[in-house]
Amino acid sequence: MEQMEQMNRIKSFKSILVTSTRTLSDSNSIAADIATLVARNGKMVALVDADLRRPVIHKLFDLPNRVGLCDVLSGSRSPLAVMHRLDNGHLSILAAGIQARKSGDLIGSAKMFNLLQLLKKQFDKVIIHGPPFFYSETATLAAQVDGVVLLIHPGYSQVETSQSITDRFQKTGATIIGIVMRSQPGHHPGQTAFNDRLLAYDL
Repeated sequence: MEQMEQMNRIKSFKSILVTSTRTLSDSNSIAADIATLVARNGKMVALVDADLRRPVIHKLFDLPNRVGLCDVLSGSRSPLAVMHRLDNGHLSILAAGIQARKSGDLIGSAKMFNLLQLLKKQFDKVIIHGPPFFYSETATLAAQVDGVVLLIHPGYSQVETSQSITDRFQKTGATIIGIVMRSQPGHHPGQTAFNDRLLAYDL
């Protein structure tokens, strides 16, 4: 009975934030992997690069980054007008764009919340490649989405990670739906298993 309830809860998650325990230095993204898999499963998916400090999504898909989320949140562009559509239109990507030096906290703004509401109406799922979880805007963003996936890198003990999750996310009311342990570069069995589980839950 509990398993069925959990499956129903995950099915209802339209927006998911993927964040990490450290700043990513390599060119990969679990958010991109999840979004691609879900899109290939027949869903209409929006993938948003919300890591404005170190955007990576445009590099993974070989897309331009001249305009994107920064421009949408600053009010100069419409989100649907600047999104790149791939996989026969099933996957739509909103790159980060170029952040102005004095743009302030765009991710934690009310405009970000409004954007998420718009994307949830337009798409089946909204997957967000977020900034590392220790930034203040990540906590704000975590409170605005339906679920959070945390990527744990080497150097974080289970106790430290649990404490960090408690301190950073529980205060916001965020729901953590998955933790992926990353032990080494390259293939990550934990990530693959988690992706498969998401698809099995009709994400």
